[in-house]
Amino acid sequence: MSDSTHLQDKVVVVTGAGGRLGQRMVTRFTKAGARVISIGNEGTEDYILDLSDDLAVRRTFDQIVGENERLDVLIHAVGTWSEWPLLDTKLEDWEYMMRVNLTTAFLCFREAVRHMKDSGGSIIGIGARSGLEAAVALGGAYAASKAGLLRLIEAIAAEHPQVMTYLLAPSIIRYREKNGAGVHADDLVHMAIQLCSAPARALSGTALQAYGTR
Repeated sequence: MSDSTHLQDKVVVVTGAGGRLGQRMVTRFTKAGARVISIGNEGTEDYILDLSDDLAVRRTFDQIVGENERLDVLIHAVGTWSEWPLLDTKLEDWEYMMRVNLTTAFLCFREAVRHMKDSGGSIIGIGARSGLEAAVALGGAYAASKAGLLRLIEAIAAEHPQVMTYLLAPSIIRYREKNGAGVHADDLVHMAIQLCSAPARALSGTALQAYGTR
């Protein structure tokens, strides 16, 4: 199946579109024939907003669906990463990690489901190996936020089975070299495209390990 076969004219929202992974998602989904709407917090995206702002997120998704008549796919590529020793982790550090990695996902997923619950659609989040397996030293806040993302994906799949939900969980994401430890960003994008196809329905509610070369 070619990418354009199942994505032609589909309305695809990419959040975190200004980031390195988000930019690749926008480019590849557009080339596959989708109508891509980009959301970021700066730059030249179609919508610029704080994705942890409840009202702003709701209004933006309402406007997108109002202008395009539907929403078929949400790719949530928002995320941040930091390492902090437990005893040096400030409450504001913890809350920032949760807000960026988990709260934005909750708000965007909720609004996407609100518009997809009758017509169906696909939601893809970006997790992490440490959110699926064992967390590492200095990474408690990050791992906790990504583990929460997985549980959120599972809960949505259980409550709204007509909406396909997936978590892509990379280890190290490579953006330049094709060889080395981890997975290349282009491979993650290709996986996301395939998850929007009908056969991927069997994987809804699951996390896909995208660890690449170890």
